[in-house]
Amino acid sequence: MAKEKKAQEIDINSLDADLAAAQKLEESKNSIFGKIAIVVAFCMALYHILKIFWASWGFIPDAIKGVIPERGIHVALAFTILFLSMPLYEHVFKDRFAGSKAFRIFARIIDIVCILAVWAAIYMCSYEYSHLSANLGIPGKWAAIAGGILFVLVLEAARRCLGYIMPILALVFFAYALFGHKIPGQLGHARYTLKQLFQYMAIDLDGVFGTTISVSAGVIFMFVMFGAFLEASGCSKFINDLALSLTGKLRSGPALSAVVASALMGCINGSAVANVVGTGTFTIPLMKSRGYKPEFAAGVEAVASTGGQILPPVMGSGAFLMVAFTNEPYPTIVKCAVIPAVLYFLGAGIAVFAQGEVGDVELMPKDQIPKTRNVMKDGWMYLVIIAVLIWALLVAQFSPPLAALIGTASVPVVMLVDKKKRFPIKKIPSALVKSGFNALTIVSGCACAGIVVSMVARTGLGGKFGNAMMNAAGGNLFLGLLFTAIACVILGMGLPTTSAYVIGASILAPALIPMLRNVLSPELIAADQYFPALVAHLFVFYFACLSAITPPVALAAYAGAGIAKCNPMPTAVHACKIGFAGFVVPFVFCYNSAMMMQGSLGEILMVTGTALIGCVAMSFAIQGWYFSGQKKVHWIIRLLVLAAGFCMMIPNDLLSVVGLAVLVGMFVLTKMQNKKVQAA
Repeated sequence: MAKEKKAQEIDINSLDADLAAAQKLEESKNSIFGKIAIVVAFCMALYHILKIFWASWGFIPDAIKGVIPERGIHVALAFTILFLSMPLYEHVFKDRFAGSKAFRIFARIIDIVCILAVWAAIYMCSYEYSHLSANLGIPGKWAAIAGGILFVLVLEAARRCLGYIMPILALVFFAYALFGHKIPGQLGHARYTLKQLFQYMAIDLDGVFGTTISVSAGVIFMFVMFGAFLEASGCSKFINDLALSLTGKLRSGPALSAVVASALMGCINGSAVANVVGTGTFTIPLMKSRGYKPEFAAGVEAVASTGGQILPPVMGSGAFLMVAFTNEPYPTIVKCAVIPAVLYFLGAGIAVFAQGEVGDVELMPKDQIPKTRNVMKDGWMYLVIIAVLIWALLVAQFSPPLAALIGTASVPVVMLVDKKKRFPIKKIPSALVKSGFNALTIVSGCACAGIVVSMVARTGLGGKFGNAMMNAAGGNLFLGLLFTAIACVILGMGLPTTSAYVIGASILAPALIPMLRNVLSPELIAADQYFPALVAHLFVFYFACLSAITPPVALAAYAGAGIAKCNPMPTAVHACKIGFAGFVVPFVFCYNSAMMMQGSLGEILMVTGTALIGCVAMSFAIQGWYFSGQKKVHWIIRLLVLAAGFCMMIPNDLLSVVGLAVLVGMFVLTKMQNKKVQAA
């Protein structure tokens, strides 16, 4: 009872900045500062829409000409919303001085000063950057002042929006850049003064306004807007009903519907925790009502919601950051991610099916299962909207922001065909406003990650870390991959996936790329059948996502536990068991490019087929079921099936044959045991 009471007290909104921002949007409607924030959020959405039209027309207003002004306005608008809607008095000494009117006024004055300071700093950055060539590349005094102001404000914005983990990481890397010259050996670097570091962050395109903010301002915001419009249209209910109609007749139907629904929603909204809350409020109680244990039900939702970010074609915001880091075309990244994503969700689905067989799970009453025909009749237009986005991205191959804008515009247009579900014009401003609030976590996270990336670039830490990791691994690729996976999970604890991936991509991926080049076949690289940079970044991205379900800090599992009213740690353990394939698949595609659809059709089919069988076998073994009716198999059989599944996953013909033989043998043995039990 004590554990259950503790679980019930989990504040789900505190686990995720997207949920907190959505809550602030509702609260903001009742205060003057909140109303101003709503107006700024609307202006922010309008600004990004106009940017696309200006780029199409070839007309760019003088006010935003240049790299830093364009990205800086994006940051300034987001920080203005953040400082207005997340006031200082709610984020410092709130328990002691929350009721003091004087303290609240003083805190509000500081918020206003922060807003004025961020706009002033961005103006100074723009001025210095535009005069850089005239000054022979030497930054002026305003660059250091602007960099110092931005440094403080970015840390404060990230603290209010994301908590303390991200700012502390940024401070650690900044301290390394400032004092690292005192470190002996390979980890030491040249001396940099405080002024030089601030100048670098302010006007260098590897600084705060570097790759991360570039992708946030240029691409991610438009997909956040698409998600806001799709959510306002009622798409989530359609996806839940569709998933349940397709799987409801199975014993494991409620859990499988959670996997399908969360996968589809997760690839759009890009936030594991927000997706858990969005779909889990329906799927978790449904699973519990059919007999699934609360920890297992919450784990299923956490795994599926996390995996939505690796599911093509959208893949949350990670794919667009990967484009910037690897310089590979977006369709190439989507193509390479298809088979690994299928294996991830197949493993989760099989785990759910197996648990449904061995657990005390009841079939759903037929009258509670919606008919697929009726669901499609009521909501087919949602599939058309998603098809429009996919067409714009992969067929017409428009730029990602333009494709997202086309997808967003298609929401109210397509829904005109249904009188009951029409998207009224009065909903458009509220959806635009919600886009601005939903982007706060992305902008603050990317800006703070920009500090980390800039310090890594300035000090050369990525290369040094790579040499250290290669030496520690002794040239062994598996050990290098294992060290990278562990580091990704540790760095990603408590962070949004976007921030976790950016940090891993700046430190870990550069270390992994030379190992992949040295160990794997150079002929494949020369023939453009293997992309070491893309493989390394996809590997890092997978484990950055999986940090959301990995103990001890598993935010997606915590959110699921809060809904299921159960203990979060067993939930995280169940999530790791359900998503076990996700921890194995990244290692496999690093060794065999065919899993990323690189190579001949025969090679792709072979590696996919063996991996599918291996993935199914491992999921069966972990859940304790192997064609054994409604009972668990002996632990020896489980170990043998698990080992055989591993053999099937490893890209080796001999091991695949051995693994298949063991699986067939265990199947025959299990069936014989079943007959004996039935005869008895």
